[in-house]
Amino acid sequence: MAYWVSLIAMDISVVVLNWNGLELLKECFPVLVSSLQGYPENYEIIVVDNASTDGSIKYLAVNFPEARVLTMTENLGFAKALNVGIKNAKYSVILCLNNDVIVRDNFLEPLIRHLKNENVFAAGPKMLMAGGEALNFGRTTGSFKYGFFTRKIFDCPHPGNSLYASAGCMVFKKDKFLELGGFDEDMDIYWEDLDLCYRAWKRGWRTVYEPESVIYHKFHATNIRKCGLKGIDSLSGRNYSFFVIKNIDDKFLLFKHVLFLPLLIIISFISGRGHFASGVIGSFGRMDIFWKKRRAEKNHPAIFLDRKILKSSAI
Repeated sequence: MAYWVSLIAMDISVVVLNWNGLELLKECFPVLVSSLQGYPENYEIIVVDNASTDGSIKYLAVNFPEARVLTMTENLGFAKALNVGIKNAKYSVILCLNNDVIVRDNFLEPLIRHLKNENVFAAGPKMLMAGGEALNFGRTTGSFKYGFFTRKIFDCPHPGNSLYASAGCMVFKKDKFLELGGFDEDMDIYWEDLDLCYRAWKRGWRTVYEPESVIYHKFHATNIRKCGLKGIDSLSGRNYSFFVIKNIDDKFLLFKHVLFLPLLIIISFISGRGHFASGVIGSFGRMDIFWKKRRAEKNHPAIFLDRKILKSSAI
């Protein structure tokens, strides 16, 4: 059971996405519920179930009747289902959590305290691989080199700005999330969390990394069953391309991206990431959608421009 000593807590809605994850729920959900016991403010747990057929809903009803289960009649995918859950949440702070995450006691308070800052949109924990101490996700920065947008994920001993937090476990402010339009449902999964936080950065709302908060992630436990490793790599390539076209306003950076994109595709094929390259190529057929999204983003004047975002998120 968690032992809460801080007065920084805020009312919070915990939103967990599930799809045929009965065994994951059995392992991870009791730990989550235990960690929330004694939480000093109001909280709720919402499980968005993507039309599971493995007994997940019955398991939750019998063992955790306090959880509010939103049952989808079909698998809506990642982004759309999470958006449904978040829109139905009662409280102003959201904890977005994968069903394959095992939390530590008192993981929540170090994250929430950052949201007291008006200019902070989101905060993310140190995410370790389940069963060990290897880093799965931590603080993030981004850069452009030869027209390629690259992300760096690393650990650091103290809190700091981060380019984005993982949707697998992040806390954020619901009002700002809704103002941003939520997770991009055309991206669905992979890069959707970076897209969300990057758009927040543009409006002057920071994302913070908090290493004092620690969780464990059973990496790809759900997605590998649904997409396979090749499918995951293809989705990553597709959404990489979508992200850049939708969000990068700096004309020189965008020009370099377009100029060197054929080289990225060739290098990906040569280096054994052909499915990533195929995803990039496949994105061209839907690029009109993301050019429209790009124009829509222009309706919100940017407080932080691209170069300042990349610099500020690294401070």
